[in-house]
Amino acid sequence: MPRFAIGLALTLVVSTLAEPQVLLDTKSPDAPPVSDTSTSAGALEQVRSLDVPAASATVNAEHEHASFWEANGSVLRLAWHELAASTESTGDGNNNNFTISDIVEPNLQSAIQSTHENPTLSNEERVLSFFNEAGPPGKAQAYETRLLSPEGLRTLRAELDRATSSGIPLRRPNGMNRHGCIIDDKVDGAVSLPTLTRFVQDLIHDIGRPVGRMLFPDSVGTEDDTDYFAFTIRYNAEEDMELKEHRDASVVTINVNLNLPDEEYDGSSLYLLDEEGGGSARHSITFDPGMMLIHRGSVRHAALPITSGTRHNLVIWLFGEDGTVRFAPYGEDERLSVEQRWGRASDTEQAVGSNSDARTVSGWKRLFEL
Repeated sequence: MPRFAIGLALTLVVSTLAEPQVLLDTKSPDAPPVSDTSTSAGALEQVRSLDVPAASATVNAEHEHASFWEANGSVLRLAWHELAASTESTGDGNNNNFTISDIVEPNLQSAIQSTHENPTLSNEERVLSFFNEAGPPGKAQAYETRLLSPEGLRTLRAELDRATSSGIPLRRPNGMNRHGCIIDDKVDGAVSLPTLTRFVQDLIHDIGRPVGRMLFPDSVGTEDDTDYFAFTIRYNAEEDMELKEHRDASVVTINVNLNLPDEEYDGSSLYLLDEEGGGSARHSITFDPGMMLIHRGSVRHAALPITSGTRHNLVIWLFGEDGTVRFAPYGEDERLSVEQRWGRASDTEQAVGSNSDARTVSGWKRLFEL
């Protein structure tokens, strides 16, 4: 059986640890359909004929139709590998071997790479210069930057569009975002196309994790951002139109707009709430193509209704082992050094930035993890 975390708000925490997953007994009359991988039909052909549950169901939130995805998880992964292999063999002209350096704005990528190679405060200041504060001014709650180059954005969208148009069933991201997909080779029903899972992992390792530690040094230690949940969202008038106010199940959230320059939309701006002193001031943020917003998962936010067009975004939640989300701030003498922020310090150095005695919200497992 899988381990689940339910919901989106930090205050609603449920944790279940269970025995390793096994496929459901297909002899049971209540069991969902399981593809027979021993037949002559390939995995792609099999999964395209599955009777897929509707993404719009809302009764059980993240648990909705869980047994279907668990039972068919293995053959779905085989289908993604078949799709990848078929593309490699036919050579369809797309760039299916891209790296993160092919996708990210060159100047930002250069600053990031230099800081990884030589983690000094001066190099980190160069990275910081690419980020502008967003949301409540002076509160260090959120920052924005242009992450994707124009060509990188086109390449990434082409690969995502190839995945979503492949005919392989896609599990919805969560109970609030019902249209989009999960990107993770460990999640039943998620996109496990190697190009996309590798990109997400590299984006987190090279940029998301060290930048989150740099921007929010009072909130992120070495154990607070080790795990992730990555998914795409899609807003339009026929599907998800808005997202109600909430906090994320993360210590840091990365939100990247994937709209191409000619894909215009109206509405759907994001707002962050300034709750200081019991206030409720809203600070609106409008996405541009390739823009990344990075914010503390604890800040309340929402997406306003979209009125025309479609908005596409990639969202990544960073959190600790077993889904732990830290909320107690680190003191000045507890914070990570620049070497630790950029990954040079040993992972065993737990004296600084450790969760050992921190106040945390524990139990946020990656949704639908094996």
